[in-house]
Amino acid sequence: MPRLPLVFLLGLLGLAPMAWAQPRAQILLKVEPGSKHFWCRYTLRLPAGAAPAPVLLNLNRSFRVLSVRSPRARQVVTKPYWYAGFQDTLQGITLHYPPGNQQPHRITVTYEGTLTARYATEHVLEFSRNTVWVPFLPYKEDELTKYELEVQAPAGYDVVSTRPPAAHRSGRFTFRGATSAIEPTALISRDFQRLASSAPGPPVAVVKAGPLLPADTVLLTKATDIVAFYNQSIGRRDAIPRFTVLLPGTNRNAAGLLDNAVDITYSDFDVRKRDELLILAHEISHKWWAYGSVSSYEEWLNEAFATYSSLLYLQASGDTTGFRLELDTRLKAAVGAPGIIGFDRSKFDYPTTRRVVYAKGTAVLHALHTRVGNDKFTSILAATAAQKTATTEAFLTTVGQEAGPETQRWLRDLLTR
Repeated sequence: MPRLPLVFLLGLLGLAPMAWAQPRAQILLKVEPGSKHFWCRYTLRLPAGAAPAPVLLNLNRSFRVLSVRSPRARQVVTKPYWYAGFQDTLQGITLHYPPGNQQPHRITVTYEGTLTARYATEHVLEFSRNTVWVPFLPYKEDELTKYELEVQAPAGYDVVSTRPPAAHRSGRFTFRGATSAIEPTALISRDFQRLASSAPGPPVAVVKAGPLLPADTVLLTKATDIVAFYNQSIGRRDAIPRFTVLLPGTNRNAAGLLDNAVDITYSDFDVRKRDELLILAHEISHKWWAYGSVSSYEEWLNEAFATYSSLLYLQASGDTTGFRLELDTRLKAAVGAPGIIGFDRSKFDYPTTRRVVYAKGTAVLHALHTRVGNDKFTSILAATAAQKTATTEAFLTTVGQEAGPETQRWLRDLLTR
């Protein structure tokens, strides 16, 4: 699955702003589960130079913008436009500042909307990556962002996110962390059921909106196994400290979330089926494989790496026949696909893009694995993951450092043809 909002002490004290490396966001979300309506105030703090002037923010076009405020902004224009990154029409909120303004920006957007059936059922409201419910900078939807999210819900409702709440009192739930710009997550329900791992290692939890099924217990066991396998291999230099599997039951798709969680919306999800076990392993690995641009060929750093990681888990779990069958399917799909480096997805249809980003990338990783051997390949993956690699050039540099310049040149050629 393709694949990153906080007012801090200085701001609260009114002191002069200091430099920071990441955008910061503070979100207040008020929900009315009965009508599926919500109101949101989103404040984004951008470091100086973090966005070109004028500043453009994207927002789901189905939401109604109530106000946009930013110190020093001379003009604000809101209108729909075609966003190539999502191949969809979004609202563009453009803020114009005085020429030469290089100061940090604080932008507050207040808006409201009603969730559709894709993100809301009688059991749950889902505010997640796929809801596209928070504003974001174009082509920076996966930029790492520190956030504070406060959710206000009526009495009797619970709110869960990718991590436990930092504070909770009388219908108010506050979460703090760092994730990609569009991934602050909140599920709201009266009927959450929970399972928690008991095995040694990082705690793993399953949180479901609705009644638990026997398959959910198996899901917890497999998620715990996958986390342990990844922590000893690709994640050994940046291990998962805790993990949450969210099951909203909105029946749409599955998505790995950067903040140590997955959002699996299928109500009949059953990891006793090999293809669904691979989905789980794929999405969990997006904890590491999430930094390549989803708007260019760099997306192979997300999807091919997650695909091959899931196959490695399948092999390590003892299903060598399944590993071979699933790998052969992807190797066949890669035959005749264009090269990865320089691939211009705007000139090809989606099936071809998918063959390049998923299948061709998987074939390349398998070829590299075969060339350097298991120990060296695992070291390459662990280094790539720890460095939060976002470009193919950076990956090639890592390969050169770990396996030598000859292998680096060989891999560059393979990625090009």
